[in-house]
Amino acid sequence: MVISLIFLTLILVAGCIDTSTNNPPLPTMSTIRIPGGNPSDTSVLQIFGDVTGQGIPGGTIDNITFTLGLADVHDSVDMENLSIVYADAIRTETLRPVNGSHGNPPRGYWGIVKVENEIGNPNNRLDNEERFTITINPTAPLVPRQFITIDIKPQNGRSLTIRRVAPPTILADNILLPS
Repeated sequence: MVISLIFLTLILVAGCIDTSTNNPPLPTMSTIRIPGGNPSDTSVLQIFGDVTGQGIPGGTIDNITFTLGLADVHDSVDMENLSIVYADAIRTETLRPVNGSHGNPPRGYWGIVKVENEIGNPNNRLDNEERFTITINPTAPLVPRQFITIDIKPQNGRSLTIRRVAPPTILADNILLPS
């Protein structure tokens, strides 16, 4: 009986021991994230349109294409200093630009294949209103239902991360859906 009484007392006391009055701190201006507030919180780049993949029907996708532009009104971005990292479930690789940054890329490379609304003389700077269509060619092809991440980092500014999944059946032209 005494042992039961001791256990009952311990159980009651254990439930009442934690009487902390510590409350989480109130948010301050440094901890509140205001959408579009701090330019360092968002990328200067954004995707326009679909992310597509060129594939072999019933097989795999080799090339992935997307169109980049500047988000809102930002300073231009030097595309020669752009870093593109591709990752899937098995590998992560940093893709290199093709010579001159323009052209169809071989495996392990990326290239600018089209420029829309080009401002001034042809160059490798992405300015406001311009759109650069980029094709990447990872070293390993994309298989059906595979998740991928493409991280695009300008020299100055936050990176833009694209997350997509391959369709269940690969066609010649494919739209990679958000994951």
